[in-house]
Amino acid sequence: MRGRISWTVWTLVVMAVVLAAPCAVSATPRTAVWPDGSIRVALDAQRISGPTRYDTAAAIARSAYPGWTGVSRVIIASGLDRSLADPLAAGGLCWAYNAPLLLVDGTSVPAATQAALREIVSANTTVTVTIVGGGSAVSSACMSSLGRIVGPGRVERPFAGADRFATAALIARRVRAVASVDTSLTQADVALIANGVNGYYDALALTAVSAATGAPVVFVTRDSVPAVTAAVLRDLAPAERIVAGGDAVVSARTYATLGGTDRWYGQNRYATAVAIAEKSIGRGWLDSEAFGVAANTPDALVGATLCGKARMPLLYTTRSQVSPEVARFAERYEDGMTSCLAFGGPVVVADDVLLQLRGTPARPVMVNPQQDGGATAYMRVSASVGINTGECLLYIGDTLVASQTVSAYQTVDFGRIAMPATGGTLRVVAANPEGRSVANEITIRRLTYPTSTCIVIDKSDFRLYWIRGDELIRSYPIAIGRGSMETPVAMWKILAKYYTTPTSVYGPRKMRLFRKYGSSYVYTAYAIHGTNEPWVIGTKASHGCIRMYNNDVLELFPQVPLGTVVQTRL
Repeated sequence: MRGRISWTVWTLVVMAVVLAAPCAVSATPRTAVWPDGSIRVALDAQRISGPTRYDTAAAIARSAYPGWTGVSRVIIASGLDRSLADPLAAGGLCWAYNAPLLLVDGTSVPAATQAALREIVSANTTVTVTIVGGGSAVSSACMSSLGRIVGPGRVERPFAGADRFATAALIARRVRAVASVDTSLTQADVALIANGVNGYYDALALTAVSAATGAPVVFVTRDSVPAVTAAVLRDLAPAERIVAGGDAVVSARTYATLGGTDRWYGQNRYATAVAIAEKSIGRGWLDSEAFGVAANTPDALVGATLCGKARMPLLYTTRSQVSPEVARFAERYEDGMTSCLAFGGPVVVADDVLLQLRGTPARPVMVNPQQDGGATAYMRVSASVGINTGECLLYIGDTLVASQTVSAYQTVDFGRIAMPATGGTLRVVAANPEGRSVANEITIRRLTYPTSTCIVIDKSDFRLYWIRGDELIRSYPIAIGRGSMETPVAMWKILAKYYTTPTSVYGPRKMRLFRKYGSSYVYTAYAIHGTNEPWVIGTKASHGCIRMYNNDVLELFPQVPLGTVVQTRL
């Protein structure tokens, strides 16, 4: 089957082209015992990216075709968000023609795409451009610009279907036609089917398989099989019809109408991509030595064609942390997996993700406290951790106050921690048995407050602090009095609580403030309540009352007993 790159060549390609970090490491065997539940990933993780999606596409294509050797055809599609459905089925076309995929912006050819095309023409002399999509996706002006680069008569538009379903069907027929006359091609006798409306992630994961095997990708909706899809499946008569996604994206009825032979799916897009990867590896269509990873559609679109050429699965991650599904996939194939390639710049796949893939612990995320600056005598501290972490340690300043053995993707609860009277730096460290660690820290200022259970209204930062048993339970954003109706600085007690009309100026709940005079507390018109103007929160907007978001006052109201002391201060 054509399209496989030897791993020696592949490694050279990646190292020559991608923006490799100097600290990148090759996959290494474990050197220590890891606790149960932890996940260790240590790969040679690199990045292919550019300042725009068009630059990224060109960089991906260069890495797949070093020196552009043997490129006689280029597939062109729109990179605009509104037209990304058009090239979803182009993986098989890239396989059939051994062609790179490049993107245009619909009405013009970006500089990065122009440069790549000129390089291809220079390296190969005669090059044909095949456009995927109609005139609304790739304009006639854009088509003319492409012609000026590759030469007159060298640009074709054979896939201007009425919609994405028709375009996919046209591509499937062309791929079959090419494979039937090219004896070097052995096309997989299977159709790959995805929902073509409800997101593109399942289809993109299939695109990598299509680009490796030539199996066509065609589209359905959740509840129907378009006529063009039914017709192309009938004409191609594949031995298998594999559907990506569960009932939520392709209904049982649609699956039956298709004559589906298998479903490849998981609980979410990340798990479905892993299921597609594992099934394809099991069939020998893809290899388990490496994988590609993306976080957004444009980068995944072109990245999938490279993955197919290199026989790698395409997986998905979040922007700032390796997704659990990717981490478990990499660990499952740990003995043979060495490499990973991330598509897109740090804005879409953060540098932290590459560091995690290389073996660094995921940076712990502080769950409590949040960075709102306040602490009391005691504080509940918790943090979430990710991969490459066996232990989580808590420091206040330079003093270690707690540590726990942890599992991957766990929220670590350090419990009730005494805070210094002067506040300080709270630092959570994720560490592993191989000596790697990473930290997250926040600066905590110690709040002053009148009693162990009370509410403090800090006018200077527009926040309400709810303190119970010397612990800061939560702080909430608020609005306070405006102009000549400033909220008074005073001591109060909540001595009456009301259920109010949710759509009224008070929102759904109100707590009456009684002001301290001498040793007594007297009735006032001031209160803590919700609002029918949520946009004023964080400003001076009221007649002196404290306004909260309605959801916040609903949360706070049942926790506050009558007699609770309230302090308002500058």
